Amino acid sequence: MINERIVYGIRNNIQKILRQAITGGKMIDIKHVFKDHAYQNIPLNYEEAYKLGVYALEGCRGNKLAQKQSIAALCALHTKATYLWEKKKAGRATKIHGHRLPKNAAEQIAGICAAVFNHDIAVSKLGFLDPNVPYAMDNCGMGGDIIDTANVSTIAAFIAAAGIFMCKHGSPGNTRRIGSSEFVSVHCNVNVKSAKKKAEKCLEDTCFCYTEALDTRYKHIHSQTHKIAMLPHMNDIIGPITNPLNPQKITMRVVGINHLLAPRIVAEAYKIMNAKGITNLKHGLFIRGFADKNRYEGMDEVSICPGGTQVAELKNGKIRVFDLYARDFGIKAVPVESITPKENKGEFSLKILKGEISGAPLQMILANAAILFYLAGKSKDFKECYEMAEEIHRSGKAYETMLAVQKMLPQKSKK
Repeated sequence: MINERIVYGIRNNIQKILRQAITGGKMIDIKHVFKDHAYQNIPLNYEEAYKLGVYALEGCRGNKLAQKQSIAALCALHTKATYLWEKKKAGRATKIHGHRLPKNAAEQIAGICAAVFNHDIAVSKLGFLDPNVPYAMDNCGMGGDIIDTANVSTIAAFIAAAGIFMCKHGSPGNTRRIGSSEFVSVHCNVNVKSAKKKAEKCLEDTCFCYTEALDTRYKHIHSQTHKIAMLPHMNDIIGPITNPLNPQKITMRVVGINHLLAPRIVAEAYKIMNAKGITNLKHGLFIRGFADKNRYEGMDEVSICPGGTQVAELKNGKIRVFDLYARDFGIKAVPVESITPKENKGEFSLKILKGEISGAPLQMILANAAILFYLAGKSKDFKECYEMAEEIHRSGKAYETMLAVQKMLPQKSKK
């Protein structure tokens, strides 16, 4: 048999040639990225962003200069002002830049993510996860929470897995907070870096599996923020979008949106990637929750607090923006203090999953599970979807799903 390392090396060399062909053999003009874009809060167009994504991956593969420059660029472009920028008129700005400017930051997000799909995941050691299922959903969030909550999206995914294929993507927490990876591995005792075939089989049999953003068998881009720079940058946006599941099978999904950008921008980024055949998202909800009516403090999930939730819905190529409030789920709004963990976040989250904690923290989870049922077409009424989630949780099925996943993908002993 041919040595696996040799095959992997040959594949990387071929991809290097392809990367040069796709980018016209030219590396990105990194000074232009800083002087004419980042420092002026003007996002990159799709082509420039794609080249930056390819350059960033060169850094991940050992090019030290590319590593330093791409990290700096992805930090500098990760600003609220850049994500809010919109092109009014082409005029003088286009002449100064010497190329087409984007409509808004959606192109920047789409271009970099497309590069990660094509030049990171597709050519990785394991390639795309491709289970024998007709579709799978994800509800990963971007982080950037100003409010600390339970591991909402993961518990909601366990609830939805009572009939919906959920390929949950996630990562360790960037701060002292417990991210979805710590919750799944430490508190649920599930191996977040299991063998590919086992993960695929788990999704097929239990309707749930988990992929870890730092699993370099699938992608390398996240080593920049979690292992090298230890800084937040565009990976906060890139990560949730680039789930290593075959993107043609993620036809429905939720994305929790970072506090720096509007949900509509990410919906537009998906629309761009769909048009280019990178993704195949037919129905998506992009959500940003808020604590109060001032809408400053927020979370990357549905909020049942007075501030409600801003939603951008992408369906069949069209985008609509609307707000969701607690009343839409048939419940009353609650103060933000009531949903904040008073103890270890992981233990708190596990108690919710087990049914040992009720009230506002559970209601928060159920509202986030409800939108998954809405996406899956179970009902067009969010209140009915909430009641479905409530019944599944009350029956213990969500916890049983977690135990079934734990049995199929047990956490390895640390002895």
